Amino acid sequence: MSLDIRNATFYVLEKDNPATRGDAVPVSFEEAFDAAQKLTARGSAVHVLYTEDASQIQLTRFAEAGIRTSLASQG
Repeated sequence: MSLDIRNATFYVLEKDNPATRGDAVPVSFEEAFDAAQKLTARGSAVHVLYTEDASQIQLTRFAEAGIRTSLASQG
């Protein structure tokens, strides 16, 4: 079974803004990557959660940009 990366969902969290923790909105890779880059450029600490459908290439792009990622809990 192969994963369809179009089904991957990302959640962008600002570590310094506790309001985003419970209100994270699921977005596509491009939306998450753009938002995370903008927040990082402003000096915010950003953490992106992703679903297991995310590809290694997508995760590598976050890593190359210095953006921390982790697998979102499925519960």
